[in-house]
Amino acid sequence: MSPRTKEQNDAIREMRMNQIMRAAAEVYLEKGIQLEVRDVAVKAELGYGTVYHYYKNKLMLLEDLLWDALNRTESAVLPVIQGDGGGLLKAESFSKLLLQSCIQDPSVFILLKTVADNFHHFPGNRFSKLFAEFQQRVYLPFAGMIREGTDTRLSEQRANLIFGSLVGYAALNIHHNMRSEMDADGIVDMIFSGIRSKESKGNGHT
Repeated sequence: MSPRTKEQNDAIREMRMNQIMRAAAEVYLEKGIQLEVRDVAVKAELGYGTVYHYYKNKLMLLEDLLWDALNRTESAVLPVIQGDGGGLLKAESFSKLLLQSCIQDPSVFILLKTVADNFHHFPGNRFSKLFAEFQQRVYLPFAGMIREGTDTRLSEQRANLIFGSLVGYAALNIHHNMRSEMDADGIVDMIFSGIRSKESKGNGHT
């Protein structure tokens, strides 16, 4: 039997990494920061030694999971960020994509929930760079859309409120196994209809 080529080894590595990442996300939803590398190996149906070969401890594993989730999150909302227009309509489209990504990809939900919790489960400043990158690549573009479409005095407060509402709604559904019933468009429409109503009243419209 001839030895594997570099390309074959790279393909196997990528397959294993994806398998481990999917399992880590599932275990994290069940156990939170209490997860262990051994738990991930069991969920992935891989030997402990195989997973340990890639990750010597759970913080290394979670760090990779969250960085990968950041890239996935940015990819999901990039069409809106790079698209034409602005204001609340653009922010609403952004929010729908973000919530849909939470439904479809547990790692995206874990990232958003971890950011919303300010990484308080994680030791030291290990994730400060990740937080800064999330702000720059995801949150600040969203906050800018809100600023364009609302009273600037309240734009940051509203951006935080919307972000927190999306994370909270996703958490409620994910932890009760209701993902298939989640109406992402409906919940975002409800949030933004309230904001548009307040803006209209604030501008003297009826």
